[in-house]
Amino acid sequence: MKLEVSTVINGKLHRKNTVDHMTFTPFNLVSFHSKVMSLLPGDLISTGTPGAVHIHEGDEVECQINGFASLKNKCQDLKIKTHA
Repeated sequence: MKLEVSTVINGKLHRKNTVDHMTFTPFNLVSFHSKVMSLLPGDLISTGTPGAVHIHEGDEVECQINGFASLKNKCQDLKIKTHA
């Protein structure tokens, strides 16, 4: 079985692919990052998504990997000044 990774933006599937199509294997990514920083249980290494797209303030972006709970976050544009 191939490990599937999907990017969902505002509830709509943006891209779906399998890990074996990644430029760098998960093993190589963990190896590289662990040489320059301490990795702890629960740390994430974000590798981006094929077919880049602009996301905007308030968009909800979700990463889905079969067999794992999805990671979902609302986007905040830090360049927009907020008034408290």
